Amino acid sequence: MEAKPQESATSVASTTNDSTSIKPLPEDKNRFELELEFLQSLASPAYLHYLATQGYYQDKQFLKFLNYLKYWKRPEYAKYITYPHCLYFLDLLCENETFRKELVHVPFRDFVHQQQFYNWQYRSRVLYGTEEMKQDDENKDSSTANGEEKQVDG
Repeated sequence: MEAKPQESATSVASTTNDSTSIKPLPEDKNRFELELEFLQSLASPAYLHYLATQGYYQDKQFLKFLNYLKYWKRPEYAKYITYPHCLYFLDLLCENETFRKELVHVPFRDFVHQQQFYNWQYRSRVLYGTEEMKQDDENKDSSTANGEEKQVDG
């Protein structure tokens, strides 16, 4: 008995009127979206904690999968990421065993979440400014325009 050649995991050939066309498998069509969704879920400290409590970080295959996902750091893929913090957490998960072990603890999860919030808050202030910062700048501008600069005592 002769073995049939196996079909590619990425495509299926279909014949219509003596012509062969290659069509992507549904799994491959969705793979990009599924990997992107999983990767972005890594931006959630609560989800990282869940993975830790379920023992995923002790599974060598799972850690290999996380390392595989690093290709998302390349610009042609990174442009699709909405939550870039997931890449930072991906690096920590891949490279820092202590981080993986500490995620089991609720206080550490809460600490990571708090630090993430502070990072977003700081980034928002730097990029977009706040009303307080704008008012401070306006006050400085008006005082220097009136010649009211502070002198530093030396």
